[in-house]
Amino acid sequence: MFSRISKVKSLTSKTLFFSSTMQIGDCSYIDGKSLVLAIQEKSDNFQQQEFQFNDYSIFKKPFYVPRIDEPFLPQFSNPNPFIRVGNVHIIGMSTSAVVGVGNVGHIRMESRVKHIRKVQGKEGNTATGDTLEENS
Repeated sequence: MFSRISKVKSLTSKTLFFSSTMQIGDCSYIDGKSLVLAIQEKSDNFQQQEFQFNDYSIFKKPFYVPRIDEPFLPQFSNPNPFIRVGNVHIIGMSTSAVVGVGNVGHIRMESRVKHIRKVQGKEGNTATGDTLEENS
């Protein structure tokens, strides 16, 4: 892997979470995976239930990596051995995001989120936002 020197004056972030990466300098491989199951329920009688990722098809589907079928012949010209960056300020990074200054050989990031809202109807029936399960 071709390496250069990364010079960063300042890099700040207020929030960095859920499998996110902040990388300064060279790296061979970054692999981030974030699985999120968010349940919102408004009820006077909250009963604890156990939810599993395997209960939802979005978490069972294989990770799809598209294949590059056309020929790819990269050509690089790096007359300057430095990567210079001034000031970078990031408000927040979440769910498998990457900020990188430098060279990275391979990056694979995956983020799957299933958000369910349970809302109490007028007659006391519970309607869920889980109707798009098979399309998620």
